[in-house]
Amino acid sequence: MIGAGGEAIPIEIKEELDILAKSIKENFKRQVEISTEILSICEKLNIVSMDSLTSTKLIASSVEVADKNSMEQANMLMDSNELANSLNESLEEIEREIIDRSQFISHSITSAQRSMENIEEIGNRIQNTKDMAQNTLKQIQKLDAYSDEIVKLIDLINSISKETNMLSLNASIEAARAGEEGRGFAVVAMEVGKLAQETAQASSKIEEVIYTLKKDISTAREFMEDEMEYMEENLEVMQATNKEFESIIERLNRGKENLEGITEVIKENNANIERITHNIEKITSFSQEIASHMGETSAQVMEQYSRARNLQEMAEDMRDHVFGMQEFIAGKAMENIMLEKVQIVKDYRMKKGALDDKDIEKLLEETGVDAIYITDSEGNVVYTNEKASLGLNLYEADASFLQLKEGKKEHVATPIKIRLEDGKLFKFLTTIDEEGRLYEVGLSLESLMGEG
Repeated sequence: MIGAGGEAIPIEIKEELDILAKSIKENFKRQVEISTEILSICEKLNIVSMDSLTSTKLIASSVEVADKNSMEQANMLMDSNELANSLNESLEEIEREIIDRSQFISHSITSAQRSMENIEEIGNRIQNTKDMAQNTLKQIQKLDAYSDEIVKLIDLINSISKETNMLSLNASIEAARAGEEGRGFAVVAMEVGKLAQETAQASSKIEEVIYTLKKDISTAREFMEDEMEYMEENLEVMQATNKEFESIIERLNRGKENLEGITEVIKENNANIERITHNIEKITSFSQEIASHMGETSAQVMEQYSRARNLQEMAEDMRDHVFGMQEFIAGKAMENIMLEKVQIVKDYRMKKGALDDKDIEKLLEETGVDAIYITDSEGNVVYTNEKASLGLNLYEADASFLQLKEGKKEHVATPIKIRLEDGKLFKFLTTIDEEGRLYEVGLSLESLMGEG
């Protein structure tokens, strides 16, 4: 081996330098491995702390909701208790009113029954009066018949009186013819004539009296018939009224029975409400105790949440420090290697022009990188081994690439970070050619360690 001044380096020194270089590489590799392990631990710790934080947050939220619900439940139970008491008082008031109504109905039924009895008595008296009037009418009808007989007798007397008067006239005429011998017979005939005339006059007066009597009897009969018709109507009205009273009493009895049934139901409801009120009071007491315990639990959970939050922040800080340590240990070495690799890809593309999948596979094998992205002049990915990224515009995906387009930087390198697709630690480096095409390569720590 020749040194910088053209002098040969002794074999012993060369061997020591090789051992030192190997030791440095192994130390570098070990540092990367340790930092990767620490990062893995940090990631696990971060996941655990995140889960713990999420769980604690969820528990805190649940406890807060439960605490709020417990308080609301206690308040609602107290309101329900007040409503139940108010309802109980209302039902008791209704019960008293129903009892008063029931008593009023009972009095009404008694009064109606008495009225029915009075109506029945009045009906009986009307019936008796009707019967008496009917008997009187029959007697009047008999008197009317008797007066008709008397009229017939008067007619007969008048007829006899007329005949007697005619006989008296004839006797007077014959006595006058007989002369002195017929004088005594003439006196008798005269007296008989007078008697016939007096009889006719008396018969005429009797006839006038009888006609007047018949007229009065007819008037009395008509009056009695009207009276009987009126009494019949009154009797029908009394009977209809009696039926109405019977119907009213029946309805009152049904109403009384219904009120008594309602009273029993209300008493039952009152008993149930009292039991419910008692249970609500117990539940309210339990809810208040639970709310008190929930308040204490909520404070403890919030304290635990604060600790979990601190743990999560510490895990994130530790992860950031590990990322920084990895970047310090391996970042610069990876960046130098990737600059060489991306130049190989760029030269290959510039030399060959259009590429296919085989070209990409060849470049991956030659460079040892894990990912290759080549865009057109607009920044759209046209060649890559990551097929899902075809058509992706890198300028839109990462605004820092605009610095390449504007000529402010020759390349852009990302810090070492976990790639979401596979969870591996990756670093990406991007450069640009004169036509604005981007060339990006991605290298994982795992591949770097394998190459080392």
